[in-house]
Amino acid sequence: MTPVTAICALIAIFYVIRILRRRSSSTLDNIPGPPPTSFITGNLTEYHDADGWDFQQKLEQDYGRIVRFQGLLGARVLFVFDPTAMQSILVKDQNIYEESKETLTMNSLLFGPCILSTEGEHHRKFRKTMIPAFSTANLRRMVPTFYEVVQRARDGLIQPFIRDGPQELDLNNILCRTSLELIGQTGIGYSFDPMLPGKERTDQYARALKGLLPAAFKLGIWLPLLPAILKIPSRAFLRLMISVLPLPALRETRDLVDFMAANALKLVQERKEAIRNGTVEVKDDAKDIMSLLSVFSDIHLSSAEFHSVKGNMANEKALHLTDEELVASTSIIIFAATDTTSSSLNRLLHIIAQNPDIQDKLRAEILSYPETMDHDTIVGLPYLDAVIRETMRLYPPVTPAITRQAVEDTVMPLSKPVTGVDGTIMDTIKVPKGTICYVAIGASNHDKQVWGEDALEFRPERWVNGKAESVTTKLCGVYGNTMTFIGGGRSCIGFKFSQLEMKVVLCVLLRAFKFSQPDPRIKWLKGDPIQSPHVDNEPRLPIVVERLKI
Repeated sequence: MTPVTAICALIAIFYVIRILRRRSSSTLDNIPGPPPTSFITGNLTEYHDADGWDFQQKLEQDYGRIVRFQGLLGARVLFVFDPTAMQSILVKDQNIYEESKETLTMNSLLFGPCILSTEGEHHRKFRKTMIPAFSTANLRRMVPTFYEVVQRARDGLIQPFIRDGPQELDLNNILCRTSLELIGQTGIGYSFDPMLPGKERTDQYARALKGLLPAAFKLGIWLPLLPAILKIPSRAFLRLMISVLPLPALRETRDLVDFMAANALKLVQERKEAIRNGTVEVKDDAKDIMSLLSVFSDIHLSSAEFHSVKGNMANEKALHLTDEELVASTSIIIFAATDTTSSSLNRLLHIIAQNPDIQDKLRAEILSYPETMDHDTIVGLPYLDAVIRETMRLYPPVTPAITRQAVEDTVMPLSKPVTGVDGTIMDTIKVPKGTICYVAIGASNHDKQVWGEDALEFRPERWVNGKAESVTTKLCGVYGNTMTFIGGGRSCIGFKFSQLEMKVVLCVLLRAFKFSQPDPRIKWLKGDPIQSPHVDNEPRLPIVVERLKI
């Protein structure tokens, strides 16, 4: 028997046992939900359909705040947007509901040991190390760099193409390039893109990054076949399995990840060498995230240099990042800050182009202030803040839910009782060990019991001084009572960075241009994990852009 045959036989035996166990009755069967459409994939095909908004709407509106649907091979999955249940999963009982092994494994294979691929104390180390880099004080220092990059995008990627009059431009391409250059400059002090007329990005790392989401999607399809399901956590062993299994898509993903890791390592080594030789100083006014993270790495700095970073914990050896961890952290920062923020920017410009009254009101507010504003002034613009909050509430950029897995039998509390399939009124839900819970970001942000009957309407006026009017239900999210950036110990640490980027981009572009006539063929796909605009199955956002004479 060949090694490949042996591996496939073991996996087959494992799944036969798993199917038999999962087909037995469960306490979750009394929770209402849609019938499965497949014996093998349950409802997952519908859920992960990039254009499956109808199924998403059905989960949000037809069954209540706790929905049961079927996962792979008969597994019961909970789709949760009850406020008390989410508080339990993400905050109160977060040690019981952990990131699923499949998700941790995929992130480990894609990036290495980083904030998205670890749990427990290892994860908390990354958070403590990285949070200071996204502090308000550090963001204040980044504002000039934000302006410089966005102005380059304005002058190089838009202005030259509309000199002779209004033109339809693909804003998706422009905004993706702008977001990547922004995180390049503010994250690692590196330029990915010259942003000059007629010149596409030439950096190999940038081109590889563009292919990472499709690669991650391929990996996600095949992940259940990997020994991660058998709880073999070794990244090296999993990579060996990818090499052995006859699945070309997995090997293509591995090669892309290796290329990106090698380039990230080169960037890290160059930055650390610059710190060593004094070209870059690690001190309070460091202007990029990597310089701050390097303080926590194995780089040999003097005691005085360690203590030069305000409020840092560099003297705590347990928080030091190894070279491998610093490389992985660099990759995840670039990846996360590029695609999520560009998705939100795409959505903002699409909304603005569709609603000239909102665009005019935004522009009037922006023009009442100086062309270049400091951090506190930008953050304080009330209507700009309201438009962004409403966009992030109604259209969170990340896929409609994030997953958690119960690591032991537990009881899930509810804010309101639910009626079971058999008519039983349930105040709590018994959750068996191993149950996957989808914490439904989109459904929570659209919940009419929280946001009112107009929850599905885009209405910036609902926000006053950063708070939604008439909302009394407290959600556990870290941003504006929404779940967009989730909550608890695995909440997004870069949400303030993302907000600042969006505000600077709008302040610069709306001062110079008018956006109108979005292509009626634009279709937003859910993606896995990030939403994006498409035309004829290509990622594009065609919108007419006109230069203003102000």
